[in-house]
Amino acid sequence: MQKHVLVSALALALVGCSSQEAAAPAPATTAAATTVATATADPAALRKAAEELDRAATRRDTATAYGFYSQRCKSKIGTEETYGHMLDVFYDHRTPNYTDWVVKVNGSSGQVVTVDSDPSAPASAMDPRTWTFIDGRWQFDNC
Repeated sequence: MQKHVLVSALALALVGCSSQEAAAPAPATTAAATTVATATADPAALRKAAEELDRAATRRDTATAYGFYSQRCKSKIGTEETYGHMLDVFYDHRTPNYTDWVVKVNGSSGQVVTVDSDPSAPASAMDPRTWTFIDGRWQFDNC
């Protein structure tokens, strides 16, 4: 079976850093900063988000799939209903068969290559997709 690759992400956002010269930061603040830094660099979290988006979109669960999109993309797409129509067109006469998600993370940017063995996948399935870590979670930002 011919494999097509659906690429799900190269985010171009930068992680902001600041140094604070506080006398003694509270332990909760230090723990929270460590958690966020770890989460932004966590390939497993990005892979899980990409897989959940792909599976939700495939089964036309528009509410779940649309929830993975960044606000920037939602503003360009419009309503969840419009997004549902886009999914209908994208998956028309297709039976996606996702077999793998290959992830690379660099700070708040990530790449996910979703391997789809569906022979009916469009040429655009080879286009890179963008994901960005925003507000404590990975968001699809390819718009």
